[in-house]
Parts: sequence; structure tokens; C-alpha cells
Amino acid sequence: MKLKQLASNYIHTGVRKAHSYEAKQQILVANIFSFIGYSLTFLLGVSAFLRNELVLALILVTAATLFVISHLLLRLTWLANPYKFSASLITLSLLILMFYLVSSGGNNNTGPLWIYLVPPVALFFGGIKKGSIHIVIFVMFISFLLFYKDGILIDAQYTDEFKLRLIYSFLTVTCLFAFYERMRKSSFRRLQQMSDQFEKQAMHDPLSSLLNRRGMFEKLEQEFSRVKRSNSVLTVMMCDIDHFKLINDEFGHSQGDEIIKYLAKDFMENLRKQDAVARWGGEEYLFLLPDTKGEDALVIAEKLRARIENAHFNHKNKQFNVTISIGLHQLTSDDSINQAITKADKCLYNCKVNGRNRCMLGQ
Repeated sequence: MKLKQLASNYIHTGVRKAHSYEAKQQILVANIFSFIGYSLTFLLGVSAFLRNELVLALILVTAATLFVISHLLLRLTWLANPYKFSASLITLSLLILMFYLVSSGGNNNTGPLWIYLVPPVALFFGGIKKGSIHIVIFVMFISFLLFYKDGILIDAQYTDEFKLRLIYSFLTVTCLFAFYERMRKSSFRRLQQMSDQFEKQAMHDPLSSLLNRRGMFEKLEQEFSRVKRSNSVLTVMMCDIDHFKLINDEFGHSQGDEIIKYLAKDFMENLRKQDAVARWGGEEYLFLLPDTKGEDALVIAEKLRARIENAHFNHKNKQFNVTISIGLHQLTSDDSINQAITKADKCLYNCKVNGRNRCMLGQ
């Protein structure tokens, strides 16, 4: 179990909460690839050293060191996006290593067989555009090495047939990986869009398009935490449509739904950017007003109440008006989220008792 935990900690090195899913995926792969990279190249380097192939051994050990550095980069907290530097270093290290293996032949001229690692790594870390550029440069460079004056620039000896088949097969593998990467990106975008859509549906009321209870609770938790840290002010307002049951009974539920949507639209258009409003219940709305004292919030509430009172609704040529009541509570240092909402709701109840169509601020 301890070994499993160590492995999990290793591959998650550099992952931050703020990272996107795609970034987290790249970090995990970078950690895994760097581990495989420095482990394998170090072992191959030791093997080359034992065979007295000192240059190859030095190159392999250097590559192992670069792979280690690519992992260590992910541990730097002062870099904004260390995984991007790590990914670039991994790709660069791999390309340099492949250049050398093609040029030297590696062990018994098997070095070129490793170049098929390039397409998946370059395309995954660099994306289709950047990865393809890296691959084109790589193909042009090794083609020049292989074919210039029958390979005079390289130490290894390859037949022309081997060289051509190596390039053709490499390009074929590259095309397949590019297609796969394109499909992976496309699938990821579709899944992300679906996830965003489901998340929005889970956090919003379908009728009014306002936040629902779940969405508002998330906002409340964020703002309450910020207020506690910064010692700033915050006011919550509980709003209710007066005599809403009578409206439904007289004009029908469809007309009641239209009123709910009208009020939601009016609230959203007349609140500040930092404010939030949610449909809290059937005909109830909860407002969150950051950095707003109770007295200032009361002014906002009165404007909302007056505007709704002066709005006119029509149903089968019959005109009618709607009024709202609003209870307000300014957050205190001892308030929890539920306590603040309860106090605003109590003020709303007092509005109802005192005749409705009014706003009241708790003491």
C-alpha cells in the first residue's frame, strides 16, 4: 500500500487544483514518461559503458539527466506552468537522442528503431500543429543525415532500402498518431462541452435560468470564505412574490411561470456584476450582495420592489400587477451561511406580517 501511495504521489507531482483536465493529463504523462525515460536511458547507458561504447554511454546518461530535470521542473511552485517547460524538455531530449541513435546506429545498428517514439510524444505534448512542426523538422534532419552523399555524415551503415523504408514507415506511423491525436482532442472537446452543459444544468434552474440552490450554495461558500478572510461586508436578501398562489389560481400556472421568468430577467439586468441571484424555491429568490452594507442593500431592494410593483402583466385582456417582499440581513462575524439565510427569511416573514410589498432589514 505504501509503494502504491508513493507511485501515486510521484505521477501526480506538479498537479494543481487550478489546472485544467488537459493540463493534468499532460502532467501525469510527463511524470510517467520521464520516469521511463531516465530509467531506460540510464540502464542503456550503463550497458553501453560496459561494452566500452563510451560516447553512446555519455549520450544516454545525458539524456537520462535531462529526463530527471524534466520531472524536477514539475516540482517548482514559483513557475506559472512548469508542465509546459517539462513537456518541451522531454520532447527536445527525445529528439536529440533520436538524432544521435540514427547517426551512430546505436547497438548493432538498432538505434533507428527507437524513432517511433517521436510521433506520440511530440503530438501529445505539442498538439497537432506544434507537434507536426517538430516531426517535420526531425524528418528533414534525419533524411539529410541518411541520404547526403550516401550517409557520409553518419557513422552507421544503412542500405538505401532500409533508409527509405525507415522514413516511409515513420511517416505512416506519424499520420496514424496525428489522426488519433486529432480524434482524441475532438472527443475531449465534445466531452468537455457535455460536462459543462451538465454542470450548468446541475447548477441552474431550468425555468428561470438563474442559479438553483446548489449553484447558490457554491457562491455563498466562496463569498463567505472571502468575507471571513478580508473582514469585508456582505448582505443576503430573501425575496418572495406576494400572493403567488392566488395568481396561479386566478390566471393559471403558465402565467405564474411567465412571472417567475420575468422577475428573473429583471433581477439579472438590474443587479451589479458582482451580485448573484438564485431561484431559491417556488416563488422565492435569494440574492447575494458582496461588499454591500445592509443600508445600501436596502436601497437596492427598494428599487427592485418599486420596479416590479410598477410593471404591468396581461392575461386574456385583463391587466394586473405583482408585488414582492424582501427581507435583508447583513452578515455578522458569527453568522454561518444557514444562519444568515434564516435571518433574512425571518425579515421576509416580518414583511408578510406587516402587509407585504415592502423591504425590511434585520437589526
